[in-house]
Amino acid sequence: MDTDQQGNVEAAFSLPNELIAIVFDELDIVSLLRCKQVCQLFRSVITTNAQLLYKVELFFGRFENGRHCNLDTAGRLRACRQYQQAWNNLAFPDSQIINMQGGLSWELSGGVLCQAMRSRLGLVCVQLPCKIKDIPEREWTINDFGFEIRDFTIDTSQDLVVALEIVGAVPNRTCNVHLRTLMTGEHHPMATMSFVTHLLSDMHEELNFLIQVCGSRIAILCQEHGDDSNSQLVVWDWKSGQQKLFIRDTDLQSFSFVTEALLLVGVVAAESDEMPRLDILSIDSFREEMEEYKDVNYICGLEYPKMKADVLDMLIRSDPTPGWSPPQTVQTPFFSARSDRIFTITIRVSPAGNSNEECTVLIVALSTIMAQVALSRNTQKRIVPWEQWGPNGSYMLLRSPSESWVCYVYGMKFIQLLPWKKGNTARVYDFNKYAARRDVRNEQTTEAKLLWTRLGMPQPLNSRCSAFVEEVITYLPGRVATVEVMPSDSPYDWEAAMIGEDNIVLVSVSLPIRHV
Repeated sequence: MDTDQQGNVEAAFSLPNELIAIVFDELDIVSLLRCKQVCQLFRSVITTNAQLLYKVELFFGRFENGRHCNLDTAGRLRACRQYQQAWNNLAFPDSQIINMQGGLSWELSGGVLCQAMRSRLGLVCVQLPCKIKDIPEREWTINDFGFEIRDFTIDTSQDLVVALEIVGAVPNRTCNVHLRTLMTGEHHPMATMSFVTHLLSDMHEELNFLIQVCGSRIAILCQEHGDDSNSQLVVWDWKSGQQKLFIRDTDLQSFSFVTEALLLVGVVAAESDEMPRLDILSIDSFREEMEEYKDVNYICGLEYPKMKADVLDMLIRSDPTPGWSPPQTVQTPFFSARSDRIFTITIRVSPAGNSNEECTVLIVALSTIMAQVALSRNTQKRIVPWEQWGPNGSYMLLRSPSESWVCYVYGMKFIQLLPWKKGNTARVYDFNKYAARRDVRNEQTTEAKLLWTRLGMPQPLNSRCSAFVEEVITYLPGRVATVEVMPSDSPYDWEAAMIGEDNIVLVSVSLPIRHV
């Protein structure tokens, strides 16, 4: 070491601990953790400073700091540790019954369970509480929107309800997409128009809708049921009312926002030998005019493994959307990082020579998708075989999640109710790779002492699955736990489990119950 370097080291060690901590706070998390290993002084500075410890907790928990919380840093640190410990132990100190409204449409998003009334004219909303984050329970009702709600979704971060109204009858039906506030049901002040209108198909009565909001954009997939059925995928800027994308094809099955500019679209060719694909589309590359999907220049298409089964349907789920953050009315100290999410792709198939349907769930990390987008920058319609993207960066299960209660994924977690013991038992998957090796109670890099099993090796798909030509082996680091989410003497038979950031929700025929 030369004289200048030695002087710099001595100067650093002579600084007050408070000043060293301020310097450390400017470091990225990897550099900060390395500094912790340099010497006793640096370790002491880091492990005794609330701001630096909180920064470390946010990293390992995959959280972002809340902007509208009155807690000081020490209070946020305590809450963050308690919160991670509660999830590590899968301990549910509180539970409560919420009566179902019978209105058929519902949504669980941003910690709010929202249901259409039986009349289908209004909504009943409940903000689910979380004691650790000091989020109170709050209930409110929007009694009358002035039309019958065919379907809806909500975005709590923008105080937004997107409610669909079907006007007219075949062959002259239209869909009005109404933009209202979640708190009052009034026309949303950020929307230049109170609703946008879309012309529906003139062929089929039965329609299903899939709706998502991401920042300033709304995407709606309208699926027909019947012979020669088509699907329409439309994206608008809901603030200006401008249409951004309109594509139509029989092969469109589902979609989800990857970013505000990118869509992940599930494609199943009805009459060809092509494998099911997950295509990534750039919204900004489209014109306002309708396009057939065969003419679409998608960025890349991620192929499924080769199948020997007919695909009946596909559903893509991911929550929250990339632009979501807690509203100012919810003063949460931290929330799930938007840079870390998983997508679940559920495919129901009818294997050849097998009278029973099968259902697989493919769990794909956001990082896996974005890596393929980066590799496709200089090409269009780049087809990526399964072997090049799926085995390392995804996880496939043989499962049958609920077809109605589909909020079974949030952030990096996925939940599946197990079909025994009256549905009191669930399996929780957590694909936060850092949580898989860290017990927040003692700050040691060891396995959690309770419940969890590491997913540390490539896993073959259950041998009972007969949908694929060859054995499917996948790997995505994480952990899994099986837990009794309700006492065995519960009087209810549970049908499905859903998961939010702070809650697990069980659903029965007539009512759900939530756990914090």
